[in-house]
Amino acid sequence: MRIELKDFLYELGKYADQTHILKDKYEKLADDEKVFVLQHSPDNQLSPIVQDKLAFDWLSTMQQEIGAADEK
Repeated sequence: MRIELKDFLYELGKYADQTHILKDKYEKLADDEKVFVLQHSPDNQLSPIVQDKLAFDWLSTMQQEIGAADEK
């Protein structure tokens, strides 16, 4: 695996960790605060809950693919 891909995976892992922190903070908000956050997010921005899932799915898929490639 090239160093650039390793670097990308490292940063993706940090991004996934940050989305998880953001999701946890979002879940602690009152319902009206959650609405406020979503109303003021950029257009087409997904909720922190969805962003967290997508980030970890992306990371997991890449790690599985790389793991399978490393085993060959």
